[in-house]
Amino acid sequence: MPTTLDIDTLRSLIAIVDLKSFSRAAERLGRSQSAISLQIARLEGLVGHPVLQRARGRVIGPTERGAALVAHARQIVELNEQAVAVMRRPAAGERIRLGIPADFLERDFSATLGEIRARYPQAQLSLRTDVSARLAADVGHGRLDLAFFKRAPSNEAGAAIGFEPIIFEQLAWFGDAAAALRDGPIPLVAFAEGCAYRDEALRSLRCAELNWTIACEAQSLAALIGAVNAGLGYAALPLRLGARRQLSRAERHANHLPELNAVELALGFAEGRELPFARAIGSIIAERGALG
Repeated sequence: MPTTLDIDTLRSLIAIVDLKSFSRAAERLGRSQSAISLQIARLEGLVGHPVLQRARGRVIGPTERGAALVAHARQIVELNEQAVAVMRRPAAGERIRLGIPADFLERDFSATLGEIRARYPQAQLSLRTDVSARLAADVGHGRLDLAFFKRAPSNEAGAAIGFEPIIFEQLAWFGDAAAALRDGPIPLVAFAEGCAYRDEALRSLRCAELNWTIACEAQSLAALIGAVNAGLGYAALPLRLGARRQLSRAERHANHLPELNAVELALGFAEGRELPFARAIGSIIAERGALG
């Protein structure tokens, strides 16, 4: 029986060698560290040799035979990507209707678009930003070809229509609204109804039986951040996004702010349409969104 190398496993090997870390490779690929370790163990069993040098749990680099395998792995992965790109190349005039949350524009989206255009020069994208609930509804009804959106984890209704989870994003409270609080209801800065960040903020406050008020309903991320920095209220945002925008973490315990759950970043495709190009660009945005 011929021996077949798994391309996903080769991607994992390349990432580990490049990053010199199982954990960082797992983060880049959106996999668990245990899954990556299992892939490498199976690969070493398949080729019959160790492929990585390790010392005290750290990756030193590839073994001599591992380096040869990595060189072949890069060629195999590149050829696979070229073949898939050719098959997914959009037809002339094909336009993809893409929906994303406004904060996706904070995830180095210009670089993402640059990568899409470099791989698919004929790409024609029609981009719309909106709150997550409307994006999910629009792709579910075919008004968008694909959409990225946030939702509560384990959303069975979303899973039933083929939405694919990407990563979880831990939320935190940001802002210093002590002057606005004045022993009254907790002031909030949030996007419009249908935003998963807003939904989680309100859920946590209701569970803690705390009073709240929407002090500012922002129509854009820039407006939301401006309101938070002005001290109008507290906002529930992903940790990475808040840190990137240098927002001050709220004193959760001092202000009785409850613990926040994570939200799930998901990708949805319109049902009943054969759009391989949509899946191709969806994969690119998913990879960059997961790292953002």
